[in-house]
Amino acid sequence: MVVTFLRQNQTIIPLVAICAGGVGAGLLYAMYTLKTSPEVAINKVGNPHPWNSIQQHQNAKLITINKDFFENRRGLESPSRRF
Repeated sequence: MVVTFLRQNQTIIPLVAICAGGVGAGLLYAMYTLKTSPEVAINKVGNPHPWNSIQQHQNAKLITINKDFFENRRGLESPSRRF
């Protein structure tokens, strides 16, 4: 049914392809975030506070502009220990 519609209206094939690519990229990013991000915890059995295990010099961001920032923090005391 969809293939027949696209064969009759070939001008919208790029639009459908771009939309499908955007939806696919969004789903892949959501899966990546659920798997690797410390802010999102879907593991009910393991550590309930995974964000507390991040060190001062460890980078948990997807894109880092200033990479030297995390290297300069190596050796500093964790501020969470004071609270």
